[in-house]
Amino acid sequence: METALAHNLPIRHATSQQEYANYLPDELLLEVLSYIRPGRQSQSLLANFCLVSRQWYEIGIEKLYEAPYIAGKAYDLFVRTICPSVLTHIKRSELAGLVKVLDLSHIVHQGNKSITARLLNRTKPSLLHFVAPQASFAINCWASLSKCVHLRVLNLSLVSECISYESLNQTMRQLPELSELYLPRCTNNYGRVGLSMNVKWPPQLRHLQLSGSVHGKFMMDMRNQPENFPGTLTSLSISHCPSISSLDIRPLFENLSSRLTSVTLRDLPSVTHGRFNKILEWLPGLKRLTIALDYIDLFFGYMPTDFNPAMWMFSKPLESLTLVTSGQHGDIDPNHAFTPVDLFTLIDERFLGRLRFVNIAASTGWANKDEASQVDTLEFELHELDKENWEHRRWHYEQFAGRHEGVAWGEWMQTSRGWNMRSKLRMLKDE
Repeated sequence: METALAHNLPIRHATSQQEYANYLPDELLLEVLSYIRPGRQSQSLLANFCLVSRQWYEIGIEKLYEAPYIAGKAYDLFVRTICPSVLTHIKRSELAGLVKVLDLSHIVHQGNKSITARLLNRTKPSLLHFVAPQASFAINCWASLSKCVHLRVLNLSLVSECISYESLNQTMRQLPELSELYLPRCTNNYGRVGLSMNVKWPPQLRHLQLSGSVHGKFMMDMRNQPENFPGTLTSLSISHCPSISSLDIRPLFENLSSRLTSVTLRDLPSVTHGRFNKILEWLPGLKRLTIALDYIDLFFGYMPTDFNPAMWMFSKPLESLTLVTSGQHGDIDPNHAFTPVDLFTLIDERFLGRLRFVNIAASTGWANKDEASQVDTLEFELHELDKENWEHRRWHYEQFAGRHEGVAWGEWMQTSRGWNMRSKLRMLKDE
């Protein structure tokens, strides 16, 4: 063997092949998985991750089935995996217990009602979030759904077949952990039920979306049974209700006035211009509001004529305002429409002195050439308000009282936390 003269050590000849480690720690693989977000683009990536080795499979399989993206041909493959057979003696797939989110919103024609019921039945031990399909959800699914006792989110908004309130009411009583409920746009006429129903809402319900035939008798029963609403309810959305009017909604708001902090009002054809001008008065604790411009006018908020910046401590608690339209915008008298100037005034006088986030849909027309400069001025005023609240440590900046003394607002904005807490105005694309 050749030796090196200086050190008398063996000489290793260079090789063209390099050795690679065939093992990575589980912690490192989990860190890699944490950067992959569930969705259509990541589905194939997660599947390939699981094909690398047995170790990678065991690490990644839970992530792959936790919230699968199900559409097109993938639906048939998913069904064959989760429900290999309807026969009871056939061993059930262990992968069914990994599914936490079952989103069938992309399924239109492939599925059928019996398969939806079977999927619910197989995934019931682990299922937390269910989005019902448009055409393959019906009465035979309720029994399976009621057994998903850990379900937290139930989204029926896409269901096209009429469902009964009785079935919905009975199912809700079996879901003690449900925190979000989205009603379908298509429901049986509640008035046909006859006697009033005791609508018992889940004890942990936080968000409720009302859609479809919720008017008249249904709203009356809700108003007459305020004790059935849990104390956890803080968010209410009312949309796509063709027959509901402001006369139906206001009493409900008054019953829930001490609880609601987030409200959405849109796509309500029977609500006329200006009917929700007093919503900040009806809901004194409202922090987040999404509302169609069709329902408010230049008197929105009913700010007292003598209100001024010195009265900032009496500002409304509203922090986020999203303005959209519901198709009636063309019928609004432009002399009474709510404009960027009106919103600027509410902020400038500090009536909305806690406002931080403003989102404006493109359909409002506020981004048009004639009003674009007004929106720019509105954004500037929103930043000025945020600067003032920082300097005086008001509202959401109160937690920093006695801290960061001498740090200017501009410097604070350069920090990651300041950047995340800053006020924002965004123009939204129409859906």
